Amino acid sequence: MQGRIDIAVSFLKDGKSFKVDDLLLSLNEANGVEVTGWSQYTNIQNVSKQIALNELQEIKLLFTQMLDFSTELTNFVEGRPIIFNLCLDDYGKASLGICSEKDGVVIWGSLIS
Repeated sequence: MQGRIDIAVSFLKDGKSFKVDDLLLSLNEANGVEVTGWSQYTNIQNVSKQIALNELQEIKLLFTQMLDFSTELTNFVEGRPIIFNLCLDDYGKASLGICSEKDGVVIWGSLIS
């Protein structure tokens, strides 16, 4: 995993996205780091707010593990806002936003009511 994380940092420095395991790492317009993961569900009717929060927590945990593996990634994200995104994969056609979290605040997409 360490090698892929270090490659991801190189891509991020060039302004490109890179997927490591189940997470896509990218930079946004504000130079913040976006960490995107996808729900294990393919039908939005099966995703409750609690399930979404649990999956968002899993994304954050996996990213924390990446930081533990890579000093380079830790140094790269230091001082940058980090936004965690949970998306629904529409069978490879599109990624639809379920929710995001920035600074501990969850923002719900229009898919979850």
